[in-house]
Amino acid sequence: MSESSLVSVVMPVYNHERFVSDAIRSVFAQTWRPIELIIIDDGSRDRSAEVVREVLEECPDDVTVSFRSRENRGAHATINEGLRDARGTWLTILNSDDAYDPTRIERCLAALEERRARLLITYVDPVDDDDVPLPAGHPWRHWYSDLVMQELDAAPSLSALLLRANIGVSTGNFIFERSLYDQLGEFADYRYAHDLDFLLRACLTDEPVLIREPLYRYRLHTMNTIAENDRAAQRETTAIIAHYLRRTLAGQATNPFAPRLDSWPHSFMSLGLPPHLCRALDSLIERAGSPTDDEDEIIKPASTLPSLPDNAPQVTLISHNLSHSGAPVLLRDVARELRKTGVGSRVISLEPGPMADAFEAEGCPVVNENPISRLLFRIAHRLTGMAEHLWVLRRPTGRLAWLVRAVASRLRVLDYVRNGTGLLLVNSFASWPLALSVLNRWRGPAFWYIHETFNPTVLMRDQRSYERLQNLRARGAVKMLYGSDATRAVWARAGFDGDVLYWSGLPIDAPHTPTTIEPETKAPESRRRVVLSVQSAGTRKGTRELLEAFAYGRREGLIPHEAELRIVGCPKPSVSPFVRDLLVRIHQPDLRGAVRLVAVLPPAELDAHYRDAEVYVQSSIMECLPLALLTAMAHSLPIVSSDADGCREAIQHENTGLLVPQRQIAVMAEAISRLLNDRDEAHGYGQNARRRFEECFSLEATVPALFETLFAGQLPSTAQEVMSEMTAATRR
Repeated sequence: MSESSLVSVVMPVYNHERFVSDAIRSVFAQTWRPIELIIIDDGSRDRSAEVVREVLEECPDDVTVSFRSRENRGAHATINEGLRDARGTWLTILNSDDAYDPTRIERCLAALEERRARLLITYVDPVDDDDVPLPAGHPWRHWYSDLVMQELDAAPSLSALLLRANIGVSTGNFIFERSLYDQLGEFADYRYAHDLDFLLRACLTDEPVLIREPLYRYRLHTMNTIAENDRAAQRETTAIIAHYLRRTLAGQATNPFAPRLDSWPHSFMSLGLPPHLCRALDSLIERAGSPTDDEDEIIKPASTLPSLPDNAPQVTLISHNLSHSGAPVLLRDVARELRKTGVGSRVISLEPGPMADAFEAEGCPVVNENPISRLLFRIAHRLTGMAEHLWVLRRPTGRLAWLVRAVASRLRVLDYVRNGTGLLLVNSFASWPLALSVLNRWRGPAFWYIHETFNPTVLMRDQRSYERLQNLRARGAVKMLYGSDATRAVWARAGFDGDVLYWSGLPIDAPHTPTTIEPETKAPESRRRVVLSVQSAGTRKGTRELLEAFAYGRREGLIPHEAELRIVGCPKPSVSPFVRDLLVRIHQPDLRGAVRLVAVLPPAELDAHYRDAEVYVQSSIMECLPLALLTAMAHSLPIVSSDADGCREAIQHENTGLLVPQRQIAVMAEAISRLLNDRDEAHGYGQNARRRFEECFSLEATVPALFETLFAGQLPSTAQEVMSEMTAATRR
């Protein structure tokens, strides 16, 4: 480092009359020369400006100082103003309530030269208003110590650690070369987190250097800006990290240590993701990371629900969860149709979820778990976690967890059964941990509607539970129902035969796409041609195969470049490594800008995506009969579907769509291309799909069959009238 290298120190001042003199004197005391000190009072309402003028009378001859006071514009604007005036080769900032160690600048410049770096931070020494170091037990010290340990022992790089928390702490702890500042541009307009934004932008090209000594005195007091609004600071942090991640996905990171979705080591991920990083990740797919809960459907109270007589039949419904996935939506629709026919219902769920309000709106209350059993389940979960980390007490702790869980399960089931009357309908085989216990004590008729097209032993690994299922079936305690012939065939081979009852949840007059690919219509060049798939993105849905088929079609010139693949129903990237991989894949050059990933949406918000679509694709490798596929048929969409299981029952090849082999990307790409390029053929398939939906899968076609099976002709007279009207509608 040349001894003549000028260091410019920019000091924004705001209402720090008590501390600003110490800050200025710490610059005067530096062992490095030459120094340029630029002080800007940002409209302080106290005596800060007067104090600055008094202290500047002590200025050494070899320090150049400029000072001005003006109206308030904010910290980031003041820093930028000072940096624009700076003449130094090296730039640094000092907040007016903090202070430098006397050797800070000299040691920082030596480290920068030695490591050929352009950006450096150091450890900080936290003090209170009276310059007293914070005690070891102070919460801030705990937070900072965790970061120090992660940097030493867990984080793969300093830049990776910055995604978890700002170990730089403050703009005053940065020293950087002018060339880096010229490359990055000014500090962004963030009130609370402009320091983190600058660091992460720098990390795209330069890995920061850290001196592991406290060369910066950082003051924590009640006037710290960050203390004003923690929620606002968190929102800024989320936006900054999301912007950083988008830039890495776009290939803008040249620093080999910069954290990217395709380069995070398992050690970093194993630390767990803090909330702001989860929100940033989730914002990378559409509609995730909004201020409101992005999975909460806005439910309007159902004010016109038909009243039920006191002696109305009652049905208890069991679900494995209350998410927006297909099976819970199906069960919600069943509850709605039950209510229309004069039958009441309630739902019991193995897991909670955002569909709870939707059930309530249909007059189907969600039975909440007994608070005692809920507490016991939490205790059991905690004991199980403890057992994994204990050595001597692992076995007794594990057995205690099993015992507590068994008691909790017994209490929960007894509570459910005690309040239960009438018919029981279990939905999805995934409900089996709860369903088996309830069925063992249920005294009324019971049915189990299965949507999983695999042998039950694939999911149920416990032999005793499997034998209980066989016994329940053998003694007629439960009758099996299936959502497709393909599903029934698999279960029949395992000894669990039953009836097939289709279900879409949509009436004949369901809204459908009025502009679906008319033969003579030409899409405007400005409009993206949407290839849609609605699915809970994952291996079973063939999502990666669909992406590769679309990429193959674009590379081979089969799929036009104005086409957009839109996948709706992606789980949150913060909890789904699979979706994180999808994000990496769609930002590679051959797919960049051509694919949209959309979060899990409430059913009411899906219709707009179907209306946008020109072609629908079902890429699953295992399916019963997906509601999304039936909804595409109701919208008169031309469909490309894999030949998986029940999909073959809805899509008749070259009649209601095109069937393709599973996981064959070239064949799928050719089929998508065929429907995009031959509008006459596509239009015909869409119309045929709509007719088949009306005849086989509409509510008018499916409700009578389901309810006749459930109630065996013992429905109220009002229900019989509803069934007759539905049957007549299908004949018309």
